[in-house]
Formats: sequence, C-alpha cells, structure tokens
Amino acid sequence: MMKFRFLNTLVFITLLALVSNSCNSNPPPKRILFIGNSFTDFNGGLDKHLHGLAPNSEITRISPGGYTLQDHWQDAATLEAIRSGDWDVVVLQEQSQNSVTNYYNFYEYAQKLNAEIKNAGAETVIFMTWERPDSVQYGVTTQALYNSYTALGQQLGVKVAPVGLAFSMALQERPDLKLYIEDGHPTPAGTYLAACVFYGFIFEQSPAGNSYGGGVNDEDKAFLQAIATKVLGQ
Repeated sequence: MMKFRFLNTLVFITLLALVSNSCNSNPPPKRILFIGNSFTDFNGGLDKHLHGLAPNSEITRISPGGYTLQDHWQDAATLEAIRSGDWDVVVLQEQSQNSVTNYYNFYEYAQKLNAEIKNAGAETVIFMTWERPDSVQYGVTTQALYNSYTALGQQLGVKVAPVGLAFSMALQERPDLKLYIEDGHPTPAGTYLAACVFYGFIFEQSPAGNSYGGGVNDEDKAFLQAIATKVLGQ
C-alpha cells in the first residue's frame, strides 16, 4: 500500500511539473512591430515588456508622441518599416480619443495601413486603448471605445486586442490599483497589463505563471496576469 501511494504521488508531481513547464514555456518566436504613440512608448515601451514575457521573439516599436494613424500613414519611416520588416504581426494603436471622436478618420487610415501590412505578408492587430479620465466628458468611455474598435475589426476583418476591456475589468476588481495617470498615460502596472494581454492574444498562451514581472510587485503581477487571462477567455 505504501509503494502504491508513493507511485501515485510521484505521478502527480510529474504531471504537475509538466503542466507548470507548459504554462511557462516560451512560445514559438515571432517578429512584432508596434505602431502607435506615447501610450505604446511609455515605461520603456510595450515592445520591451512583451519581449520580457516572450524573450525569444523580436519586437520593436515606432511611437512618436501624439501620433494618429493618419500621421503614421504620412510618415515615410513608418511605411518603410512595414514594407521591409518581414513581420509576423503589426499592432496599430490609434490616438486614444480619435477612435471615438473622429471614427471615419480612424477607419480610413486603419484601412490604408492594414492594406500595407497585408501586402507585406503580416497580420494586423488593432490595439483597443482604455478610457481616459480626462476624456470621459467627450464620450471616450470604455463602452464607446469597445463599440468603435469592434466596428473597425468587423469592417476590416482584423483582430482587436481588448486591452481597454482588461483595464476596465482590473479596475472593477481593484479600484485602488493605478493603471494610468489623469491624461490616460499608463503607469508601469498599466503597461505590464497591456503587455500581458498582447502576450496572450498574439501567442495564444496564457501569461499566468510567466516569470517576467515588468517591475511590478509579485501580488500585482499575479493579479494582472490573471486579468489578461480572464479577458481573453484562456
């Protein structure tokens, strides 16, 4: 009986180790380009933190402050990066109010950039940003952002990474947690949450248990990983 119990325990420990290793294993490498503005650029850049979660991938960004997708379309450096980068995924981040306050402009230039991305052989991912405290008065709410990004995704046939929904979910559960400052720019915790969402979304693997913490404490790291996992249904 003792030997049987020992073998059962050994099997359980082995299975637990296999599951743990699977959850923390590096996904297949990808080449990823972020195109955005300071929301993407803050705290060392989303590319830096996504690389921390997926260190075998090559990830970079083009993120001048205040840029809209129209600015990127009119910037030769952005177009050259799309055309010559041999990317797997290109993430488009619109100026954080423009997707709601000027939807037709948002749609026009997302469509143009998406065509360039497809011509270059990459997949477009649209970055749904979050509600800004200073812009709610202009109708830039989580629901309005969700509506705009969902409509764009359906019209262009592209995927939308629900970062804004993750922010809303996290703040409903932890209203004490600072994910952004008054003008909407992310804190380190906010950037880390966004990186976790992109990790799960692009690599189709839950960030839960990933050892990279992006400078946040262990409690917040586990919470933000769980929120990203939950919002993606993983």
